[in-house]
Amino acid sequence: MLDMKKATSISIRELQQNLKQVMGRVAHGQVFEVTRHRQPIARLIPMRPIGPVSPWPDLDARAHNVFGRRRVSPGASQIVIDDRGER
Repeated sequence: MLDMKKATSISIRELQQNLKQVMGRVAHGQVFEVTRHRQPIARLIPMRPIGPVSPWPDLDARAHNVFGRRRVSPGASQIVIDDRGER
């Protein structure tokens, strides 16, 4: 849960003029409450870490489901290299 005592109020105009600096501070954990005519309209908060990012987190499991214990020979990378030939 956010600690609202730490939120810093900032107007839309000030945010527009200092966007890069404000976003840098948000990235380092600061929370901003964006206001229009002194009324809060939005809150800028840092993203929660989502853990290690892997483009293929379950590639081994998928390959095992498709091929089982069989080995694909030659591998897909080798087939691509062979098809390209020398360049």
